[in-house]
Amino acid sequence: MKMKKNLRKYGPLVAFILIMVLIFTFLPSYLLTTRTESIPGVRKAIILCSANDFYESESEDEFNGSPDADFTTPTANWTHGDTLSNSFLEWSPFGNKTSGSLSVRPSGPGPLNASLTYNWSDYYPLKEYALYNISVSVQINSSIDIAGNGARVGIQWLDSSNNIVRTDWSVYISTTGNQWKNINIFGACNNETGNEILGMKLILAFEGDFVGADPLDSVHYDDVLVDRLISVNLTDPTDPDPPPGRINSDGFPAQALQVYWILKGHGYTDENIFLMLYHTGDDVIDIDAFDIYTNDLNRSGVLADIDIENDDVNASRFKQELNISISGSFASGIRQSDQLIIFMTDHGSNGVLPDKNATFHFEADHSHITELEFYNLVKEIDCARLMINVDCCFSGNFLNEKKPIGQSWYNLPNCLFISAASDVFSWYWINNRNPDGYAGSWFFHPFWDQLDQNQTIANAFNFAFNSIPTTFPPKPPVGVIQNPLMQDNLGINNSWSFNTEPSL
Repeated sequence: MKMKKNLRKYGPLVAFILIMVLIFTFLPSYLLTTRTESIPGVRKAIILCSANDFYESESEDEFNGSPDADFTTPTANWTHGDTLSNSFLEWSPFGNKTSGSLSVRPSGPGPLNASLTYNWSDYYPLKEYALYNISVSVQINSSIDIAGNGARVGIQWLDSSNNIVRTDWSVYISTTGNQWKNINIFGACNNETGNEILGMKLILAFEGDFVGADPLDSVHYDDVLVDRLISVNLTDPTDPDPPPGRINSDGFPAQALQVYWILKGHGYTDENIFLMLYHTGDDVIDIDAFDIYTNDLNRSGVLADIDIENDDVNASRFKQELNISISGSFASGIRQSDQLIIFMTDHGSNGVLPDKNATFHFEADHSHITELEFYNLVKEIDCARLMINVDCCFSGNFLNEKKPIGQSWYNLPNCLFISAASDVFSWYWINNRNPDGYAGSWFFHPFWDQLDQNQTIANAFNFAFNSIPTTFPPKPPVGVIQNPLMQDNLGINNSWSFNTEPSL
């Protein structure tokens, strides 16, 4: 009697348990696993190269925006040059330049010939071997096209006796459609001619004839901007006096392409590589002088699959692709079971932010991403393994190794982070015309070469750290020159390679 009562009492529970046992016994296993567990992980990579030159811009802020540059008030610092005929000058608002501009008008019929000079070295020191850029807004105000060359700007270089060593001129511009147009010219402060350069002048010039035009027609100059581009010594970058540039300098895109082709050679597909490559004006990039490929943009008919190219490679687009919350971004398609490599190469600086933390530069629009912006995007990417390579000067700051801001990289449990340097400069071969025969990073080129040979990350890091560039006595190793850094929160640097499971 008691057993029957117990059966009535517990029978439904027993039946439920038996049914659940049958379900879990006979249902297909794939219906009982999560989506993440059922879909195998994929190897993915973001490769960023945002520059193809080796110059770092330094704006002449004391001059830029001053009355000498914006012509907001009459200034005696701009003077008549050696040629000035049939013209007079005035400082006055013109068009949308309501604060003032410098105007040159014909004083009578016939050709107008004007040359206005600003003796730069009277007010500012020259930086030897720097590449100076002068940019000027010009508007030719005329109802008809002028006869003659038109407007141009120049940089004049002087020796110790104020003799002209040379003058670098921009192109002429003969019509602006009654709108403001920009013209510019670069000039290197070098001594190639054998005459020591000690002086520099800026020149605003006009040569033309407003034939039959309104007497009020004129040419206007405004918004003079000057910046310097600092080059790198090809023979010895540790020498503070570099030679002039003006050479093919494809080291940055070469380094990005080395990573791209190595990943392709180890099974990564173009669908899973997002390549952002800035190589404007450089359509032949040769990574290695000793291999069979003379152009690594097109390896024997196989084109590198570039997702974002040249002017579109900017900070805004890079941040977009790293943002998991933006639908269609590369990062939004990364799953928890995937692994990701982020490789980025360009100029880095610790002089942009007031706190001296690192920024990563984009040549296309001179934008940048800060280490904190980068960190805040990357920390949201949920994947199984993440390797980040930052290949730029002061890249150790992206580890927050010396100047931490916000949270440190040490709280990214899935991250293995490697920088080309600590809080110092890092060095690159500008092209492959050097004894080492490759173009790219002194650290990351040998590092990735070792990975390509199936070395572990630890072995590749140590090899590159101890590599010795072959041009310098006493030939210090890269680790002494720039001190690359590695932070491995996964604890796998001694075991992870292209030859392990899971594979790099």
